Amino acid sequence: MSNEVYFDPAVALAQLDAEEEKAQKKAKRRTLWQAIKYACCTISAGIVQIVSFSILTLCIPENIGSFHFIIEQKTDEFIATTIGLALSIIWNFTINRKFTFKSVANVPRSMFLAFLFYVPFYPFQIWYVPTVSDAIGGGDLAEILATATVMLINGVLEFCWQKFFIYRNSQDSALEKYKVGEIGE
Repeated sequence: MSNEVYFDPAVALAQLDAEEEKAQKKAKRRTLWQAIKYACCTISAGIVQIVSFSILTLCIPENIGSFHFIIEQKTDEFIATTIGLALSIIWNFTINRKFTFKSVANVPRSMFLAFLFYVPFYPFQIWYVPTVSDAIGGGDLAEILATATVMLINGVLEFCWQKFFIYRNSQDSALEKYKVGEIGE
């Protein structure tokens, strides 16, 4: 008997399967870690939205009327909601692009795609908060609960939109920009 090593296809296939399984587990862990980072960034964006809305409602006069957009609403609250949401979107987009998805994709294109998410979602939010708030009894607590649930819905849907649509081909592309040992690593 010789000590020659022969190629065994069964062993090779088992190794390929093991490597594929390892890669799938790594991808799941990466997605979970992205979701955790995204949630933290989105919470900070929610704080930006709430604080800016609160400041604006104190600064904008209350007696400037009302109008009908999706539902009847006060003009001052509409302005505060719109500006607060816009600031939140910009904050969330910027932070998640850099820290969660680590993308160097075209910024105007990516921001336009992020804007497209809000084309249907903003009217939904305008309708949802007062409708749900009224349905559960009205008052400040009901409005806070309705706002929190719409923010949760927004966070989950926007994560999916950004991960699987905006950054699907450019996740972790910022890592390729620099090699180890170069300035900017």
